[in-house]
Amino acid sequence: MPICDLDKRRPHAKKVIGLDVVVWWDRNGETWKVFDDRCPHRLAPLSEGRIDQWGRLQCVYHGWCFNGSGNCMFIPQANPDGPPVHTAKKGVAVYPSTVQNNIVWFWPNLDPRYKDILVEKKPPYIPEIDDPSYTNLMGNRDIPYGYEILIENLMDPAHVPYAHHGILEILPSKNR
Repeated sequence: MPICDLDKRRPHAKKVIGLDVVVWWDRNGETWKVFDDRCPHRLAPLSEGRIDQWGRLQCVYHGWCFNGSGNCMFIPQANPDGPPVHTAKKGVAVYPSTVQNNIVWFWPNLDPRYKDILVEKKPPYIPEIDDPSYTNLMGNRDIPYGYEILIENLMDPAHVPYAHHGILEILPSKNR
């Protein structure tokens, strides 16, 4: 997700390769986070929640609040004299994520073996994007079809002059 398409004041729902995730700015950790988009309490979408005054991701349904590590730090309905909330086992699944070239990248696997995967495997680096003398446009577009259709579309350049007629300038063929 390009950072230019994100607002640090609110969580963002995204579907990536079939995964429902929420991307949000953890101001306490000063980094973008990618979580599973469901509260562990009642499975409400965390992307419909908010960032609370302490910089935690707050669920829209019962107000549970999660820190950047996915730990539940506050349950409004919990007894204040009870055990500390953050000791509860219910946390949000956190995807390993990083920012490179002003893009939020994440590793789409919650298996604990991959918790630190981004230390050894980095996203592709494109030096031109970070070069101030290079002009680039960044954007994101949600298209309502699956990955397999996208790949087939990209692998079929013969459709371009017809499906994208008038959008892309195509050089005329000399053999007409």
